Amino acid sequence: MTQEPGEPGEPSLIGPYRIVRKVGEGGQGVVYLGTAPDGRPVAVKVLREDVAGDDRFAKEFAKEIAAARRVEPFCIAQVLDASLGGRPYIVTEYVEGPSLQQAGRHTGADLQRLAVATATALAAIHRAGVVHRDFKPANVLLGRDGPRVIDFGIARTIDAALTVTSSIVGTPAYMAPEQIAGQHVGPAADVFAWASVIVSAATGTPPFGNDSMPAVLRRVLHDEPQLGDLPQPLRSIVYNCLAKDPALRPAMQDVLFQLIGGHAPPPSPPRRHAPPPLAPRRHAPPASPPRRTATPRSRRGAVLLVTGGAVVAAAVVWLPSTFQPGITGRPAALPSSGPTPITTDEPITTKTKVKQSGKPTRTPSRPARGRDETGARPTRSPGATSAPSPSAKPTSAPNAKAAPSPSAKRATAGGGVGSVSVRPEGVKLGDCWRQDVILYGIVGRTGARTEFTYRWLVDGQDLGRTVSTTPAKTVLPAGSLKTSGPHRVVFRVITPVSIQRTLTVNLCDFDKF
Repeated sequence: MTQEPGEPGEPSLIGPYRIVRKVGEGGQGVVYLGTAPDGRPVAVKVLREDVAGDDRFAKEFAKEIAAARRVEPFCIAQVLDASLGGRPYIVTEYVEGPSLQQAGRHTGADLQRLAVATATALAAIHRAGVVHRDFKPANVLLGRDGPRVIDFGIARTIDAALTVTSSIVGTPAYMAPEQIAGQHVGPAADVFAWASVIVSAATGTPPFGNDSMPAVLRRVLHDEPQLGDLPQPLRSIVYNCLAKDPALRPAMQDVLFQLIGGHAPPPSPPRRHAPPPLAPRRHAPPASPPRRTATPRSRRGAVLLVTGGAVVAAAVVWLPSTFQPGITGRPAALPSSGPTPITTDEPITTKTKVKQSGKPTRTPSRPARGRDETGARPTRSPGATSAPSPSAKPTSAPNAKAAPSPSAKRATAGGGVGSVSVRPEGVKLGDCWRQDVILYGIVGRTGARTEFTYRWLVDGQDLGRTVSTTPAKTVLPAGSLKTSGPHRVVFRVITPVSIQRTLTVNLCDFDKF
């Protein structure tokens, strides 16, 4: 391995590690190729200054390093060292080779080996009580001895540090619905991400696309995955892993067992709207394999080693899972190329499950009509079909809070509606917003989870009443804003209290933008 001199301005030493050169930089920090005191090459990740200076980050960082060191060395880059002093850094094994993102598509035996190796790594990570939270092609390195998973766990620390600036961390094309909705993230989110990565490796495109962030987020929340020409039996395994409801996804150790021929996915009730059969196009919907029900999480799972590019079954060990759907363990820290932050008004950390949506809409980038991001159904259809395109500034204060009725008090059971806000997210062009902007109504909670009723109004038109549970991040129904120019948008919570937020939304002229 050639060791080039460091560039001007780069450190020559980080702790006891001599720096050779910079190999990458992302949202979490800078990665260097270094040399350990014993002469072996290592990857040294120096974390970004603004995150590193956070007291909350330092506490989480120490916990996650300890958790990362518990992960068995199966198809991962092991954590070797870390420091909390000054500018924190993490040292891991150096894996020489391209990332899966750089390597492109995989087929045949190469695809199968990739699936088994990455499933092995994630099963080992989960066994140690760690959740990756940002599994994506850039975090899979194709080393000489086979694929290695890197950067597990550190996304949670970054997420914790960034909650003060109201951000959710992850990479949209590979994030699970519950992660996008700001809800509780457990091992099931990694299962969803694993399936998305396998589809991307096989077809060249993630199952929910990789175009604009708002479009991808809508598809993840509401549409069926597009599995292209992904072959069986891998197709059925991947399809089951992409269930909207995390409780319906198999455990990673079960996925691994299926991949090596332990058993086929068991029959279970199909989705409410079955996807169309495989079509001869590159980005086709999947066939309709039966949806897997939640299975017992204690079974024999295979631990595999990848050596010389060949997957070898090293041992079969008892891997009783410590996880249940929606319950996370202690995450760990590793270097990362940096997840994509997604801004929100208020971080939401509910354990509410994201319900499975219906069949794909005609325009995949649009959210299912009248649903919020927790999958709540409206009691009356808003009757609109094209994309929301909001804009701008709150113009009115909340209404005075109405005293909840006795029935509303019973429904809250010790909880209540907390803060209520409205936020447009997208591209603002001067004084107007482009048509692909999403308008969110965000409802916090006080105490226990509380059922609440809300409605959207656009230019005085009532779009229908919807029931959801706090905390929630609702979306303005598709097609509510149909013309360029200013619109008055109201997000109104009706019960158990009355609170209203209003925006003046100015849409750009579609012919100009």
